Amino acid sequence: MSQPFRVDRDPCIPVRVRTGLTAHEAKELADLLPGAADGATVLVGLRPLLSAAHLLADLDVPQPPVEAMWRRVLAVLALRIGALDTPHGENWLDTREDLIRDGRFDATRIAEYFDPAPQRWRLYGGPRPFLQDPRLTEEGGDLAPPGRLVMTRASGANALWTDSTPQDVPVDAPDSAAWLLAWLGYGPSGTAGTRRRGGRSSHIVKAGPHRAVISYFPHHPDNLFTTLVLSVPAPSTWPTNPGPDAAPWESEALPDPLAPQPPAGPASLISARAAHAVLLTADDTGRTVGCRITWGATTDLPPATDPYVIERDTGGPVRASRSRAVWRDLDALLLHERPGDKNTLRRPTVFDHLAELEPDLLAQLGVRALGWDQERRDLDRAWYSATTPPVLRHLAEADPDGAAAIAAAHRSAQACAGQLRRALTAAWRGANPLRHQDDQHGFVDQGTARYWESAEGEFWTTVAAPATPPAFQPLATSCFDAATTALKSTARGRRAAAEARAHLTRPPRKATGPRRPAA
Repeated sequence: MSQPFRVDRDPCIPVRVRTGLTAHEAKELADLLPGAADGATVLVGLRPLLSAAHLLADLDVPQPPVEAMWRRVLAVLALRIGALDTPHGENWLDTREDLIRDGRFDATRIAEYFDPAPQRWRLYGGPRPFLQDPRLTEEGGDLAPPGRLVMTRASGANALWTDSTPQDVPVDAPDSAAWLLAWLGYGPSGTAGTRRRGGRSSHIVKAGPHRAVISYFPHHPDNLFTTLVLSVPAPSTWPTNPGPDAAPWESEALPDPLAPQPPAGPASLISARAAHAVLLTADDTGRTVGCRITWGATTDLPPATDPYVIERDTGGPVRASRSRAVWRDLDALLLHERPGDKNTLRRPTVFDHLAELEPDLLAQLGVRALGWDQERRDLDRAWYSATTPPVLRHLAEADPDGAAAIAAAHRSAQACAGQLRRALTAAWRGANPLRHQDDQHGFVDQGTARYWESAEGEFWTTVAAPATPPAFQPLATSCFDAATTALKSTARGRRAAAEARAHLTRPPRKATGPRRPAA
């Protein structure tokens, strides 16, 4: 390769250009991103992305886990280039406010960040390839085919998921950068390539730090610059462990896989936690033709609070589930803490200091949710993404009444779902007394899933008009009637369905004891 591929310079991240650009903005776009058009999706490198962020609407990455990782990388770059990396106390909020008022990243600061070490941004070769461990050339064992890098291709004993491309087909550089990020964030536990270091030889690897977890980011619907600035967590949420706070591409030393260090600040927290080590090999055309993937830590990573996840009292962050819509956890994003029957949920810390924004800006902000429903080991079900309407104006610190109303709507939806589930169970059992009780689960789950799909529209109606009581009970009754149609083909089934429906539509008893406060 005469010009080694560099992620700072060469196209590797899909972004969507804003629509309705002014003549001046269109000219600036043509200068910064030649060939880009109003509303179009284009591939860009990190440096042009930051230079033109104010002219871009959003990222347009097709794989949610890859998008979540790019957002973390970009948050670190916004931290550094936006001068948000020094804990100024109350002045930090002023720095953020001034940056948002400027409306763009400073071109001089962008150059000062990227110019000194261009080799750190190389995807292939050199002493420090981007987010890779060059020591694997000596320590990492055999070279795996390029398809091993692409997590959707069939590999080893894994079942084919979405990509039937053979393992030996090379991977182009932009896709290689994407899957490199995915492995570092979402790689499975289990077996990988054998690595020998410091007298230790092993092929066992821990799960990536974001595996099976759902990530939440503040989101402006039409300004990527604002989204990136607001994705930087405030100093009150930064770890304070000793040592330098550096992203992997900033650090002078490679990490010690035998003794992983806790994050020392925001940059290392967001970007330097990985359980896997990866090294890519390219051909003369700049495509990945081989890779080494192995362990990057011999022990569990030191505990740290990811600023983009909902934490639980026990059990770690809220896990991604393809069957659970994002709105069902909205109250856990708006309230600082949401008490629960089994666990108290603590919202992502990146949301903690958004209420201090100007009200007009806060009123435009929603939430971008990115998840991959996985097992800790090598089983991937489905990934998903969702963007909420502008809801962050209802953060508890900015709108306590609105946050309380949304939390109450969620509790109402949850209560009706529980009543529906009990009614469906009773109807099925009454209609099928001789069948094995385990057979009921598919019937009950299907009816409950129909309810949750219908309830989403009702929930967003409540968010738009919090004074309007949500109609979850009629929805539950309608879903019950649809689910039990087949049961009513027999006299026993009709009787069972009628009795269960009567319990479902019966008004709830009034609570006799004190209620637990919502938050």
